[in-house]
Amino acid sequence: MVTANKHKPKVTEVHSDYHQEKQLQDKVRERRRRGLVRRLTAFAAAALATAILFISVFTSQASTIEEKNLQQKQAEEELVRLKEQETYLTEEIEKLNNLDYIGELARRDYFMSKPGETIFKLPSSSN
Repeated sequence: MVTANKHKPKVTEVHSDYHQEKQLQDKVRERRRRGLVRRLTAFAAAALATAILFISVFTSQASTIEEKNLQQKQAEEELVRLKEQETYLTEEIEKLNNLDYIGELARRDYFMSKPGETIFKLPSSSN
């Protein structure tokens, strides 16, 4: 008797319309759940890719802005230097329009003299 009970299944399946419909509903529900998981995974991947793209663009823009600010600072320093040079050159032009200044430069740099004038070059004093 004991051996006879081992071979028989303990639970018999019910083959009713309700049972088949329930199994079909379970399969459909499982298929929908898998589809939902796939859609959510695809959406998450797309959101992650978009976030990475935005972060990359923002960091590159930030570095570009920093570089441009540095270039602007250098250009402003160059502008100040050029304005100082312009002021110096404008003063030099005004001086060169003065005949006395030109005569002084000629005597100093080229050892030229006025008529009747004698130029003496003194040795530089070094101690």
